[in-house]
Amino acid sequence: MAVMYAYALYKQGFAREGYEVLRSLYEMSAHPTRARIYPGVPEYFDSLGRGMYHFLTGSASWYILTMLTQVYGVRGEGGDLVLAPKLIAEEFNAKAEARVSCPFAGKQVSVTYVNPQKLDFGAYVIRQVEVGGAPITLPQTFFR
Repeated sequence: MAVMYAYALYKQGFAREGYEVLRSLYEMSAHPTRARIYPGVPEYFDSLGRGMYHFLTGSASWYILTMLTQVYGVRGEGGDLVLAPKLIAEEFNAKAEARVSCPFAGKQVSVTYVNPQKLDFGAYVIRQVEVGGAPITLPQTFFR
């Protein structure tokens, strides 16, 4: 439920709040001694913090879907590739980059967002797209 909640927050433009939900789930799930499970996203955590039923859940799938289509904003609409990132400042690395790779339309796509000022979602815009290192011109409808 928490992952689906995060997805809904991102979908409505609440990137910081969605980030906090996903980050808290990750923090709980990534510590096997605390959650007493192998790393992964369980169906829920009991009152003692133990992850329960990690093998019966779609939470991990929803987590990946949320990261790819909402956080990194890489998705298809009507057969077209759309880039609509909702990354927050903390998600950019020391080089001010955030990267993701995924298949799209039968090809492997690698997307790198560069945010030199490490601005939060809502404060940055995509100004340039490069393919193979060369800038290309795209219609404004490409960016949503």
